[in-house]
Amino acid sequence: MTLEAYDWNVTIVGYWNRAILTPAGIAQRLLGLEKGTPLLVEVAIDGIGPIRVKHDNLTIVPEAGRLVIMSDVATLANFDRAKNVGVKAIESLPETPFSAAGFNIRVKIDEIPDQILSALQAKIDDRLSDANLTIEKRSLTRTVKWREGVLNLTIHLEKELRVELNFHRQSTVKEELIAWLMSPICDVRKTVTTIFDNVIQISLGELGI
Repeated sequence: MTLEAYDWNVTIVGYWNRAILTPAGIAQRLLGLEKGTPLLVEVAIDGIGPIRVKHDNLTIVPEAGRLVIMSDVATLANFDRAKNVGVKAIESLPETPFSAAGFNIRVKIDEIPDQILSALQAKIDDRLSDANLTIEKRSLTRTVKWREGVLNLTIHLEKELRVELNFHRQSTVKEELIAWLMSPICDVRKTVTTIFDNVIQISLGELGI
């Protein structure tokens, strides 16, 4: 069984001013870099998509309705850096109308354990089968209380198993969103480990979480 971490990111929902979040603005305001520090900037060929600013294992994508900070290396240490950049973004542009903030940890598993198969089976599956309808994929979502917000746990089952953990806080108050993004990484680690050990029943040992 092989586990692969993918698409770990921090997302802040708000009406961001992309005229300010230029590559230079991102470098100075969010990353705290000196003027002239080299950055890798990816631009959509069609000119429609947002820019992607890459530096030191982080990718920052400013969109009109959200700011995404991606952890290019799936370690909790680098993920915590992404969370801290999110805090700097809110602090440096406090006039932005915010509505939510969250951080996401996702893991792919190439083999599907029996305990997951049985957990995702439901009576409606039998009815679909009786109607000669083929199920292409299954998913299950549960929302649980976590600190001052929620944890959305989603399990997708297709050819592989995908587990998504979305730590979400809905608020228009910037101080509350900052506090959410500053949730101690040790608490995040404990929750992720608990979910995988006790709910998914798969060890994350090889991922180093």
